[in-house]
Amino acid sequence: MTRIQKIGIGILIAIVVVTAAGFWGKNKAQTFLYPLAPPMPPIVSQSMPEILANLESVLKTNAPQVFATLRPGISPEQISQLEQQYHVQVPDDVKAIYEWHDGARQDTNYIVDFIPIHRFVPLEDMLADKAGQAKATATATPVQRAAFQVFAGYRKNWYCLFDDGSGNGYFFDPTRKPAEGALFSVFVEDNDFTFFPSAKNLMAGIARCYEQGAYRVKSGDLPLPLQLDENFDLSTKIWKEFGASNQE
Repeated sequence: MTRIQKIGIGILIAIVVVTAAGFWGKNKAQTFLYPLAPPMPPIVSQSMPEILANLESVLKTNAPQVFATLRPGISPEQISQLEQQYHVQVPDDVKAIYEWHDGARQDTNYIVDFIPIHRFVPLEDMLADKAGQAKATATATPVQRAAFQVFAGYRKNWYCLFDDGSGNGYFFDPTRKPAEGALFSVFVEDNDFTFFPSAKNLMAGIARCYEQGAYRVKSGDLPLPLQLDENFDLSTKIWKEFGASNQE
């Protein structure tokens, strides 16, 4: 056997080992880095239109600067076209959010907060970003794909509703059932998830945070950039009413 053949076999073995590690790591990540939801509070009784109408009213009263950044909603037909284009089924309760408002605008020099440190991502931007991630993974080398499975494969089905720009945010996973934790927020550094049984709970919780002052527009920073303050003690109590953390 020549030296080149030995090197080739060594590389092949390394690829097999890393790939196997990737499959093993993926399974481990699914149970640790991406847990299933613990028991969650009940779905709020209000309808989504009622919840969104209340949120709109609260924003107009308590944070009109935030409301002014929201884009107009998009039609069910437009959502259907985007679903077909990007080969995804958006959950009905998430569709209702985008029919209400299609995310928030983003200027070139700053990101507009919808909730503290998080931008409300327009639907097409969200789907295009996910498609770009999938394309990059598909064109990667076998070793790169295996490494992705180990370190980030558990995120491959996540779509980001409210994005902080650093990998944290509020996501939905169309491959999960609601009771499994299809809708959640995550702070990756602490592996801290809050799961919501419905998008109704998420949007009702946001409305409550603005109503009770857990989210407030920062003083002295207007007109731009628009940023929000958060009372974490108060917001933590509020979110316990609407979702369930994996840390408790």
